[in-house]
Amino acid sequence: MQVESILEKGIKAHRSGNLEAAQDAYLAILKDNPKDPDGLHFLGLLHFDAGKSENAIELIRLSLAENPDNAAAHNNLGNILKLTGDDDAALSAYLRAVELDLRHEEAWKNINVLLQGTADNDQLLPILEEIIRVDPENASAWHNYALSLLMQKRKDDAADALEKCLSFGVGVYSDPVWHARILCALGRRERAIVHLERIAAALPDNETAHYQLAAVRGDDVKHAPETYVKAHFDKFSDSFDEVLQRLGYRAPELVAAQVERQAAERGQGFEDTVDLGCGTGLCGPLIRMHCGKLTGIDLSQGMLRKAAALKVYDFLVEGELVSFLNADLPTQFDLAVCVDTLCYIGDLQPFMTALQTALKPGGLLIASVEHLQGASDLDYKVDSSGRYAHTPAYLRRCSENAGLVYIKEDQEVLRHELGAEVRGLVFTVRKPIAKFS
Repeated sequence: MQVESILEKGIKAHRSGNLEAAQDAYLAILKDNPKDPDGLHFLGLLHFDAGKSENAIELIRLSLAENPDNAAAHNNLGNILKLTGDDDAALSAYLRAVELDLRHEEAWKNINVLLQGTADNDQLLPILEEIIRVDPENASAWHNYALSLLMQKRKDDAADALEKCLSFGVGVYSDPVWHARILCALGRRERAIVHLERIAAALPDNETAHYQLAAVRGDDVKHAPETYVKAHFDKFSDSFDEVLQRLGYRAPELVAAQVERQAAERGQGFEDTVDLGCGTGLCGPLIRMHCGKLTGIDLSQGMLRKAAALKVYDFLVEGELVSFLNADLPTQFDLAVCVDTLCYIGDLQPFMTALQTALKPGGLLIASVEHLQGASDLDYKVDSSGRYAHTPAYLRRCSENAGLVYIKEDQEVLRHELGAEVRGLVFTVRKPIAKFS
């Protein structure tokens, strides 16, 4: 009982940030019993918080040698291994956690993140197959089983697993709309519509479900609802950077490269810059050296918190792009960058018109969009992902209608998704410099 009391005090001190008191408690436990698994486990976590990852891994492994059935310790070991770049060992640790505790949701979420964009999951499939055999109502296992099958390019089996996820009903798993969207991408559009209609009926006030249904049906929708975009990125904010890295996400680097070229042509940087839809700030550090003042704007509070931690933005604003650009701003901008944000807007004319007002004469927009190909009769189109793709001709027309000069676009691969290239356009427009007679 005394050990439990000391451990509780140590954990409390640890959580409050009093690492010295926490260390004293853990060492007191280990002084009495050097092999105490809890003392070793929490001392390992303390070492990790102090920046000593190697010590942390060694201590938690010693703890697991004494108590190999501690699912939480396996999950924590996986977290540390993942952060040190050892994804294979991290996956093994997470898998051991879910083998010991079939409903260990944190470990399932961590497996999910590791699976995004990686095909190295040979060890995962047989374990997941056994888990869903033993626990066939485990929605998290079916979700990750579907992802693992996707990585193996077993699309029909993956679609069957996604339908199983959807059979659990609304609210059983956190994102049935996502399951339906991927089901559509795998060629089961009609089945996806059936599921989305059921979800939308069960959630009549859920704009995400209704928007996704409209996107899959191909309805004429001008833009994604603000609530959809905000909720999507708030939920995604914690794992956003890591997942995109695994998808080979290149858009921020591509936009930043154009900023560097334009700065070189000007022979100077940009006094006032705005990052429209800054997200977690992936583009900010890449363009900071060319900016005097750098402002970021985004709908998602979660994303803005991550961007603030980078300490590269002078100002961060929560808001919608067009409303922000139309507001009574304290300054106009020499440069606006917009990385994969316009993919949530179909009709770009209001955006371009607002941008024209917000740019200084000679000011630039450098932005990325997804490329709509093979549809000469359309200007833009929303696909089953809920994102819009645009044609170069439409980008030019919207720019020129707003009084902007369309300079150029470059065709690029923005990322990889479900084993396929997502092709995009990185384009540049300029506000004309006023001429006086």
